[in-house]
Amino acid sequence: MPQTSKVLKSRDEWRIKAVERATELRESRKTQRRHLEKIAELKRQLCQAELVIEEKKLLFSPMSNP
Repeated sequence: MPQTSKVLKSRDEWRIKAVERATELRESRKTQRRHLEKIAELKRQLCQAELVIEEKKLLFSPMSNP
């Protein structure tokens, strides 16, 4: 009987560790996905800002040269 209780306790400990590990991995993936989405949004904003800068350069450069 003592052997059975050791096996059950060991199995329970393994199960708890496995659940904790899976939870940590899920949270890690969620965080990584949020970070990647934020990076993509910032890149889009940067591209838009660069386009605006280029447009303004084109608009103002002919005016200042004549």
